[in-house]
Amino acid sequence: MTTELRETRLPGVGVKYTLMCRGRGQRLAVILHNDGTREIYVFGRATDEEPAAVVELDDDEARQLGAVLGGAYERPKIVEELEMALGELAIEWIPVPQESPAIGKTLAEAAFRQRTGITIIAILREPEPVAGAQPEDVIEEGDTLVTVGKLGQYPAFRKLLAQGPFDG
Repeated sequence: MTTELRETRLPGVGVKYTLMCRGRGQRLAVILHNDGTREIYVFGRATDEEPAAVVELDDDEARQLGAVLGGAYERPKIVEELEMALGELAIEWIPVPQESPAIGKTLAEAAFRQRTGITIIAILREPEPVAGAQPEDVIEEGDTLVTVGKLGQYPAFRKLLAQGPFDG
């Protein structure tokens, strides 16, 4: 059975995609607005006129959700086992925001561990990842930081990475 995805142009708004879900006879509609926002409408039954839920996503959120749904965001099983062994500690892959003031700074200058308790253990970058990240390693645009810390420390880490300050 082939899944049918219907595309409808919405002049001045964007494009609507409609998907009939096989499992329960539900229907999904996704509107990609010209301004980059996305709306997901979930209909309990294919014949429902009103959605049971509506979710609005910005461009970054939509891309992350797309990666999750596409299977590109799945963590390897060994990571799950390692996280269990670490107990309270978690390993997170944190992409460096494009406008991060940390870009061009060394790990020592950024002082993430001293400021938030989060440790950078590796840096994923093309063409070659940096394994066993050192204080003199420089954060570059497009990097993904492999981190270890307690879950409660991550909000402060993400804020510091996105906004700084790194002036000393």
